[in-house]
Amino acid sequence: MFTRGLILAALVFLVDRLSKWWFMDVYELAKKGVVEILPIFNVVMVWNRGVSFSLFSAETETGRWILVIMTCVIVAVLAFWLRSVQARLTMVAIGLVIGGAIGNIYDRIVFGAVADFFQFHLGDWSFAVFNVADCFISLGAALLVWEAFFGSSSEKKSEKQLSP
Repeated sequence: MFTRGLILAALVFLVDRLSKWWFMDVYELAKKGVVEILPIFNVVMVWNRGVSFSLFSAETETGRWILVIMTCVIVAVLAFWLRSVQARLTMVAIGLVIGGAIGNIYDRIVFGAVADFFQFHLGDWSFAVFNVADCFISLGAALLVWEAFFGSSSEKKSEKQLSP
C-alpha cells in the first residue's frame, strides 16, 4: 500500500503542477484578470500566502518558511502513517493529501506563495480562491473522516474475525 500511496501522491503532484503551468504560462491567466466561466464560477490568478483556502495568512518570509516546515512535517507524518496502512481507502486518502500538500509546498518554495485559480461566488459574495492541490487535499481529508466514521470493509472483516 505504501508504494501505491506514493505513486498516487506523485500523480496528484503532477496534475497540480500541470494545471498551474497551464493557467500561469500557457493561458496567462494573470494578464486576463477575472475570467467568468459560469455565472457562479470564475478563474482568476491569486497568490495565496496562507494555507488551503487562504486560511492563516503568512505575509512575511518567516511566516512563509514556517508554513513550508509545518507542511513538510505533516507530509512526513502522513508518509509514516502510510507505511502501516492496510485499507485501500485510507491509502488513497493519504496519497491525495500528500500529493496536494507537496504541490503547494513547491509553489511556496519556488514562488513565495501558492498559485490559486478557482473561484465560486454568488453575486458579490465569493468563496475562497483555490487550486487543484487544495481540491485533492480536501477530498483526501473528507475520505479520512469517512474512513474514521464508517471504516473499510476489510477492517470490519478483521474485527469480526478477532471477536469471539
